[in-house]
Amino acid sequence: MNSNSLVNKVFMIVAPNETRKYVVVKGIIPKSLKIEFKVFCVRNNFEMSEVLEILIQQWIQTGLPIDELPSNIPDEELEEIKGYIPKNLKEQFKFCCKQKQITMRSILYALITKYVEQSS
Repeated sequence: MNSNSLVNKVFMIVAPNETRKYVVVKGIIPKSLKIEFKVFCVRNNFEMSEVLEILIQQWIQTGLPIDELPSNIPDEELEEIKGYIPKNLKEQFKFCCKQKQITMRSILYALITKYVEQSS
C-alpha cells in the first residue's frame, strides 16, 4: 500500500458544530526509527500526528495482533515520540490496548515500524 492511499483511507465524521479536542499520545521508540519516520513524513509533506492518527484508527478497525515492544533495546537508544490525536480516538486506543493487554507504546512502536518498512 503506498503512503498516499494510507492517508486517504481513513475518514472521520464530525458533527458540524462539534469541535474536535486533541490530546497527546506518547510512546518510546528507537531513536533511529523516530528519525526514519520523521524524515519520511517531511519528505511526503505529512504531519507525524496525522499519520499516527491514521495508523491508530486502522489498527482499531482491523484489530490485528501486535507483539510487545522488544525488551533488548538499550535505554539510551530510545526516544519519546508524541503526536496529537482526537480525544475520542485516544480513549478507543486505550480501551483496545487494555482489552488486548498490550501497552500503547508497544502498539505505536509496531505501527511505526511497519509503516516505515512498507514505505521504504
